[in-house]
Amino acid sequence: MNRIIIADIKSPCLNGRSTGHYFTVAQNYYELFCSHVKTHVAGGPIYDTRFTAGQMLRLPYNCLLMCEPSWKSKLKYLMNARALFCQAKGDTIVVQQGGVLSSFIAIALFYHRKSRLFLIQYSREGVDSCGKRWLYRLVKHKIDGVVCPNEMVGEAYGRPFCVVPDYIYLDGNDIPDVSYKDKKYDVCFVGRIEEEKGVLDVAHKLAGTSRSMIIAGKVRDEDLAAKLEQIASSCKNIELHIGYVSDENYYGYIRNSRFCILNYQGEYSRRSSGVVLDTIFNNVPVIGKRCKALDFIHDFGCGYIYDDLDSLDLDTIMTEQNYDIYLHNIALYKQKHVEYAEKLMKFLGL
Repeated sequence: MNRIIIADIKSPCLNGRSTGHYFTVAQNYYELFCSHVKTHVAGGPIYDTRFTAGQMLRLPYNCLLMCEPSWKSKLKYLMNARALFCQAKGDTIVVQQGGVLSSFIAIALFYHRKSRLFLIQYSREGVDSCGKRWLYRLVKHKIDGVVCPNEMVGEAYGRPFCVVPDYIYLDGNDIPDVSYKDKKYDVCFVGRIEEEKGVLDVAHKLAGTSRSMIIAGKVRDEDLAAKLEQIASSCKNIELHIGYVSDENYYGYIRNSRFCILNYQGEYSRRSSGVVLDTIFNNVPVIGKRCKALDFIHDFGCGYIYDDLDSLDLDTIMTEQNYDIYLHNIALYKQKHVEYAEKLMKFLGL
């Protein structure tokens, strides 16, 4: 193997900032692989803000979200993909999920199996319609494997697959904990805010109670934003910050919260979520609605899983005693990630 390349072909950014968890995955995989093999991160100019020239394989373009027509973003994706595949001959390429259809088209046009190609897929989005399945069949034979969060996703793509969490926990990344009593918030909900994440129902449940809550993140649905603002303005225990959240504030809100409530619904209940791992890795237990995305919370005892939000008794669950139990289980779950790291590296041929 010449080198391994973690590629964000789409390289989405908004107002000069990276969006989503592309940076986090790239950084996580880079730190995981770099001591074993020559490793590069492939991304557009936005990646200059996070990685050095020596760590990067530079792609020509960023996709400017909400600032350009979709056809232009798709064209940029294809041009980035062509640049990647031309520069990565003989290498192992791990492509982050982004622009599923565009990735299949790019593979069909520009990838000629002179490397080893793996795709990260968080959901069955790439094969959830007849048109997508037809396009996928054209490129399926070129894909060496799929990295995915569960067997359901892996089996959908019909290629060898490796089930691991979105991020692999790395020793040495621990930060000083804020004690239970010193935390500012009882509950946090941070990151991109979508209706299917169920935050509105959580806000209604906590509004006017003795439990303090922070809601922070970008909201694309103006109606949802207005409803959240109305709730926050009518009660003192909910703090609301709508808009871009810097990494410093994002992790600060998490670390200063005793629990995180994730009321996932619809598509979010079936796919993996980086926010869950960000929360757990920062030693904050999760209280969540029972769903595929949160199975591991129940399996490893990293928090509490409920079936019905209306009947959830938060006073019984959100105690310091339970918090300490969940933190103990989180520490055990982190140890499990040594196995995940070995499993992933073996799958990729490291």
